[in-house]
Amino acid sequence: MTEFTVVALRFGLFIAMWVFVFMVAGVLSRDLFGPRKVKAGKRRKRAKAQQSTPATQQPTQQPVGAGATHGDTSDSYAHQASDFVSELVVTSGPLSGTVIALGDAPITLGRSRENTLVLDDDFASGFHAKIAPDGRGGWYVEDLGSTNGTYMGQHQLEAPTSLGVHMPVTIGNTTVELRS
Repeated sequence: MTEFTVVALRFGLFIAMWVFVFMVAGVLSRDLFGPRKVKAGKRRKRAKAQQSTPATQQPTQQPVGAGATHGDTSDSYAHQASDFVSELVVTSGPLSGTVIALGDAPITLGRSRENTLVLDDDFASGFHAKIAPDGRGGWYVEDLGSTNGTYMGQHQLEAPTSLGVHMPVTIGNTTVELRS
């Protein structure tokens, strides 16, 4: 190989190494500090796109208080219409026993100090999930693009999903559920 080829290869390897380092730093910063803030114009476009495709954004579980359909009592997540959700309880994990009173504001969960429930869990992202009122008297849970996913029971969430009383939501080693 000529000297020019060796220098070019060394320079290319040097550039590739720094690109990799910056990509790793970007992933770490998003995981620790949350996603970038979206400008108002992009936020409106994204909201319009979500409204135009409601089939992919519909909850997959029954809404709180919907009850079992057609007399089916085998669904362990079906609840009576009299269920009133008043608190979010951590049922397992380092914060087991923690209770958060629910209001009209969404509850965010993750490692960032800006969350409502700050998780000291290596498997949780900076802004991992959100539990929020659905506007119909129920609640829903949404994964906020976390690395390791949010699970309801044994199923990983792929879209905002209705959340009923005593439905376990698992984030890393932490499990939470709504209580009446």
